Amino acid sequence: MATHLVLKIEGMTCGGCSNSITARLRKFDFAENINVDWESGKGELDIADPSQKDTVVEAINQLGYKVVEAKVE
Repeated sequence: MATHLVLKIEGMTCGGCSNSITARLRKFDFAENINVDWESGKGELDIADPSQKDTVVEAINQLGYKVVEAKVE
C-alpha cells in the first residue's frame, strides 16, 4: 500500500520550477501520482514506503529548492 507524502517547498517561482521537480521525482520508480504546485509551494506524491521520504527531500533540495516540511499521511 502506498504512503501519501505532502511537502512544503520553498524557492519555486514559476511553472518551470514545478516541472523540474516533477521530472526529477518521476525518475524514482517508487513515486506515483506526483503533483507539484509552484503557486502554493506544495508538492504531493505517493511513495511505496515511508522510508523513501528522505530520498525525495534530498532530491528536491539538490535541485536548489528547500523542503521545509515533509509529512507522511
